[in-house]
Amino acid sequence: MLLVYYGKGKGKTTAALGIVLRALGRGWRVVVIQFMKSGVSGETRFLRSLSRTYRKRIHVINVGVEGFVNPENLGDFRASATMALIYGFFKEVYPSLMRRSRPNLVVFDELGIASHMGLVDEGLLIDVLRKFVSNPRRHAVITGRYVPRTVKDLADLVTEVREVKHYYKKGFVNIEGLDV
Repeated sequence: MLLVYYGKGKGKTTAALGIVLRALGRGWRVVVIQFMKSGVSGETRFLRSLSRTYRKRIHVINVGVEGFVNPENLGDFRASATMALIYGFFKEVYPSLMRRSRPNLVVFDELGIASHMGLVDEGLLIDVLRKFVSNPRRHAVITGRYVPRTVKDLADLVTEVREVKHYYKKGFVNIEGLDV
């Protein structure tokens, strides 16, 4: 199955990681790929500690550079480097990772926004995701503020996460343990 969590509300990655915990509890093999993230968040640290305990059951990969890719300046170094990393990842690393790890679940965290910003080719993305649609043995979750309509149309489940109220508007940004 292909599951999509998108929208401007907080909780998309949290929902995906909840599915990761559920899958690990069932003995599944899991791959978590975080796009546009450098790997310094609390969830990444914890997932890496899990990968030491559950050696062959969980793999965590970060495909991103330090700092944020600014949607208003997609011609800068960070955007170009991220685009090259994502393209290289899907062409060189991803196929062998799938063969080696044989995951039951793959999380493509923030891949929706990376595609929306043009950092990953939408045709390549659709080719990768098609292998999960209506497949009872291999599942994927894709997250991102924006997800292309073609991905949502392809998905078996689509959930929009909508902001109602957020502490960010009171000046609380990136609270350790809640946001990073």
